[in-house]
Amino acid sequence: MYELSRSQYKTIWLSTKDAVASTDRKTFTYNSLPLIKVIGEKNILKINSITLSGDGLGSAPGHNWTIKLGKVKFNNTNYFNTDLNTIPTVAMINYDSNNSIQNGNLSLEIETQDINEIELYIESDDNHGAVKNSQEIDFHIGFCIEEQFYN
Repeated sequence: MYELSRSQYKTIWLSTKDAVASTDRKTFTYNSLPLIKVIGEKNILKINSITLSGDGLGSAPGHNWTIKLGKVKFNNTNYFNTDLNTIPTVAMINYDSNNSIQNGNLSLEIETQDINEIELYIESDDNHGAVKNSQEIDFHIGFCIEEQFYN
């Protein structure tokens, strides 16, 4: 027997310019988002796009960046991370000298919920946030939530 499903999609664009940033620019809080209702029977969050800009952009190549997502309920029985941190990793990127980004196709199953606040945690492989040589690097991230409904 086949199970038919239908999906609807929601897109969320977040820029570190629009967040409240910690002094080390590792934590970015979006605390005045419009209400995002996630109502599917199964909900999958993925990253569609990541771009970088800002005065520190010239210092970004050659670094690996980890982006984690906070303040969002997720299916923690299906999520494992070897860094022993319970905050889910949603992207691991390398920004190279050709100004391109290599990003794995990571996804996160999130729970049915109302979202009006999100936190992003951004850290490079040498333990700095979205800043290099005292110059800010801005991240622009497009998320997609696929809400699946079964009939």
